Amino acid sequence: MKTYSILFADPDQKVHDGHRRMIRALRPDWNLLFAVSAREAMNKITLYRPEVVVSELNMKLEDGSDLLKAVQVAYPEVIRIVLSSEPDGESEVILRSTQSAHRFLAKPCKGEILLEQIEKAGSLRRLLNSRELLEIISGIPYLPSLPQLYHELVRAVESPLISLSEIGEIIARDVSMTGRVLHLVNSAFFGLPRQVSNPQTAVVLLGINVIKSLVCYVKLFFAAPDIIMPGLSLDKLWLHSSLTARLSREIATNLNSPPSVQEDAFLAGMLHDVGKLLLLDHPRYFSRVLQPMSGNSEKEFSEAEYKTFGVSHAEIGAYLLGLWGLPDPVVEAVACHHRPGQLKLEKSTVLVATHLANAFLCMAAGEAAVIDPGIAAEVHVKRLFDAWKKRAGVLYLESNREAA
Repeated sequence: MKTYSILFADPDQKVHDGHRRMIRALRPDWNLLFAVSAREAMNKITLYRPEVVVSELNMKLEDGSDLLKAVQVAYPEVIRIVLSSEPDGESEVILRSTQSAHRFLAKPCKGEILLEQIEKAGSLRRLLNSRELLEIISGIPYLPSLPQLYHELVRAVESPLISLSEIGEIIARDVSMTGRVLHLVNSAFFGLPRQVSNPQTAVVLLGINVIKSLVCYVKLFFAAPDIIMPGLSLDKLWLHSSLTARLSREIATNLNSPPSVQEDAFLAGMLHDVGKLLLLDHPRYFSRVLQPMSGNSEKEFSEAEYKTFGVSHAEIGAYLLGLWGLPDPVVEAVACHHRPGQLKLEKSTVLVATHLANAFLCMAAGEAAVIDPGIAAEVHVKRLFDAWKKRAGVLYLESNREAA
């Protein structure tokens, strides 16, 4: 079992005593650090470089800056978890913490749950074998929205006549907004009995006041600026993501999956390329990947990523989504949508649907794509293979006519 180095930051010494007793009993090999002030925490982080920081909200440094925000800037590779007694999940301090925290837990928190969350977040590091990439992604980086959707959302929340359902429809069409609202709604502060995969459901559960706060005050969402990045078109990325979501859900439905699996398949399809968005603020990544490429296909791009970094945007996106606590089948499908064969276990329906939808739509766009031979050989896939490929062509043509 892997050991972890963890720093707990909380002004209450009794909280530290409880954590020390619990972890010493259940994980005696873990290295524990404790701090009762933000300054003490930063000093110990600088000296000992723990892998995980678990902090109460509102831990402030001398200049008034937030502890977790400071850790995010100085040590972005550190996993940041909020463990707070704040009773109101809609408070602005919690909403603002979504900009710097990966996971959220509410006090009182059972020891087993705390340990599970730490180990689950830590285990995701196996997806990335590069410290450079860990620092980029763990910082909760640049994650913009399509400008027209962002401005549509701003107008919507300012209108007294808009419904939550209509706001949910806007958010569900955007990769970044979808990821952000699901990150928040699946946190412990909202105490839901199950994980939520549907962004429209998430909007209803969060309510209009939270959505307005996120848009107008916290400014969690923002429009992508004009970006000239060789090999990457944001408009095409959003279109491909939305089409993959639709087709992935249709494939899951055709495979007689329950509604929850269909929702996970839609979400995985929508977020499968979120790793590319995360890297927009790091042009060196793209230049190093694009340099040896002769073409511009999704297949060639991902192969160049694996050759250059040993991972691709698939694992990069899955790493952040996993830290955010999104459903495991979604994280798995995003991580493996190019290489399902790297999973030795049985492939989930969500992964199968996302992999096929992405490949079929790349083919429809005239790009080279490879379908995993093990998935293609499955009886229930072979039976509908040609129908799904044809459906991808129809969706692609329809979307291009609408855009024209």
